[in-house]
Amino acid sequence: MTRRLQGNSCGLAYGVLWSTGFPVTYLLLEAWDPYTLAAVRIGLAGLLLALAAYLVGQRYLWRTWPWHRAVMIGGIGVGIATVMLTLGVKYSNPVNAAVLSTTLPLVSAVMGVALKEEKINLRLAMGIVIAVFGGILIVLSAAEQEFGWRGGEAFVMISVVAWTWFSRTSTAKLSMIPPYPRAVIAMLSGALVLIPVTVLLNFIGLSEIAWSIEGWNLIWILWLCPIAAGVSLVFWLRSAELLGVTVAAIHINLVPFYVIVIAFFSGGGLSSYQIIGACLVVTGAVITQVRPGGVAGQLDSAGRL
Repeated sequence: MTRRLQGNSCGLAYGVLWSTGFPVTYLLLEAWDPYTLAAVRIGLAGLLLALAAYLVGQRYLWRTWPWHRAVMIGGIGVGIATVMLTLGVKYSNPVNAAVLSTTLPLVSAVMGVALKEEKINLRLAMGIVIAVFGGILIVLSAAEQEFGWRGGEAFVMISVVAWTWFSRTSTAKLSMIPPYPRAVIAMLSGALVLIPVTVLLNFIGLSEIAWSIEGWNLIWILWLCPIAAGVSLVFWLRSAELLGVTVAAIHINLVPFYVIVIAFFSGGGLSSYQIIGACLVVTGAVITQVRPGGVAGQLDSAGRL
C-alpha cells in the first residue's frame, strides 16, 4: 500500500469512527455532565488502548521519547478540544457541531500560513473550498434536522482550533513517537488536565458531577471511549503524519454525511443532495493531492506538496 493510499484509508477510518461520537455524546449528555463525560471519554480511552497494547505484547522504546513535551501538547490540545466539543454538542446540537467541524482544513491552512509552515496554492485552496462546501451541503440538505445557531457553536470553534493546534504540533514535534502510543499519551494527558478542572468546578458550584452507566448508557460509553475517541485518534494521527494535517482534515468534511448515513439506517432519510455533497468532499480531497497532469505529489508533515 502506498503512503498516500494508506493516509487516505486512515483518514476514512478516522472519519467513520469519529462521526459516531456526535450522536453518542448527545445521548450521553442526557445523564452526564459535560466535564465528567469529557474526562472519562479520553481517560478511559487512553487506559483501554494502553491495556490492549500490553495484552498483545506490544513494546516501544519509550525511554527516548520527549515525555514532557508530549504530555504538555496532549494535555493542552486534547484536553481543551474534548471538553469544548462536548460543551458545543450540549449547548448547540450534533448537526451544528458536525458542520463546524468541516472548517478544520481551513483553520489548519490559515494556521499553517500564519506560522509560516505552509503555503496555500490555488489547487489546495480550491480543494478546501469545494470540500467545505460539500460538507455544508450535506448538513443543510438534511430536511429533518433543525439548523439554527444556539450559542454553543463558539465552544465547537474553540475545539476545532485546539484540535488543529494539537494535530499540527504533534505531527511536527512528536513524530518520533508512533501514532498508537502518541494517542495514548495525548488522551491520558488530556484526562489529567480535565479531572482536577471537573472537581474544581463541582467544588465551587459551577457544575455538578453527574453520570450514569445504567441501560444503554453503558453501551454508549463503551463505544465512545475506546472506539469513537480512542481508535479513531490513532487513525487520525497516522493520516496526519502521512498526508499532512490540512489535507488529512478534508476527510472530516465527510463526518456530517456519515452521521446522516447512521440516521438513515436507523430509519431516517438520505437525499441526492447529501450524496452530491459527499462527492464534492471526495473531489476536494483528490484535488489537493494531485498535481496537474494527474500525478500525485508527495506531501510532507505540514501538508505541503
